Amino acid sequence: MRKQIVLGIMAGLLAVSGAMAQEIRVGVALPKSDRPDDFINGMYERFEQEVEANSDMTVEISYGSALGAPNERLNQMRRGVIQMSDAADGNYATVFSDIQILNLPYLFTDDTEAWALLDGPVGAELAEELRAKTGIRVLGWWASGGFKQYSSNKPIRSPEDMKGLKMRVLGPLATIPVEALGASPAPISFAELYTALRTGVVDGQDNAAPIFVLVKLYEVQKYLSLTSHGFAFGPLGINDAFYSGLTDEQKKVIDDAAAKAIAFNRDASRNALSAALKTASDNGTEVIELDQATRDAFKAIAQPPAIEWLKQNVDTPERVDAIVKAVEEARN
Repeated sequence: MRKQIVLGIMAGLLAVSGAMAQEIRVGVALPKSDRPDDFINGMYERFEQEVEANSDMTVEISYGSALGAPNERLNQMRRGVIQMSDAADGNYATVFSDIQILNLPYLFTDDTEAWALLDGPVGAELAEELRAKTGIRVLGWWASGGFKQYSSNKPIRSPEDMKGLKMRVLGPLATIPVEALGASPAPISFAELYTALRTGVVDGQDNAAPIFVLVKLYEVQKYLSLTSHGFAFGPLGINDAFYSGLTDEQKKVIDDAAAKAIAFNRDASRNALSAALKTASDNGTEVIELDQATRDAFKAIAQPPAIEWLKQNVDTPERVDAIVKAVEEARN
């Protein structure tokens, strides 16, 4: 009788554990929208649809930063309070410094180069190290609107035009090219960015064009220069302990859903970029195209000090040259 009772208790505990493991909580920054070009929320909604259509697992998405700021959600994911969040590259840099190498100015010339690196052995190696150090498994890499661009209230057509500007950028690596180009960096929060630009606290900022349009910066910026100085991306992460506790069938559902969600994200991000440039132009912001020679001039100034900073501030300095070489070899 005692053995039967013990077995019954164990079975009950396993059933409870299994039920708990079937809910995937996701925290995202942006409010819920019905926009077809919502490449971040839409990615998680596609993931939700695929998971729930192909398993008994459920996905609960909390919108509008209801679960806290990005770094708070990242830490909640690490602790298993939630299973997933939309933390991006800059947030992951606080717990895995080597990811910053992918933010090196002018590392990539187009998104094809970025995906070739991230979807290949280099991306897999970074993902495994991130999992081992943080407890977060990378299911894939998503786009956050393509390349970052500089905007301001004076035209930026050459590196010399950056001199004297006050530019809102976040993170130590982002400040280096700004300073090298003769501008002054200002670490203003995203929530305060619109007001800071409107009141002249800063002259300009850098973000991918879809983000520029999302928060209507065309209302407070006269020029958007397509400098394409950094690729905006994020890891699609999930708490590794949670994932490891799933059955093989459930893991396959998660993996397949992640692949479809990322495919949606990359297509939507690319489409959002084209639409954003048109929206910015239609609303009075002059979109300044730069030729490759001009971008190379920006690169010649911005990249060398950033390389030196990375070698002094990442856990694996030799990886800096290795990644630069990998991109160049793939390009050639």
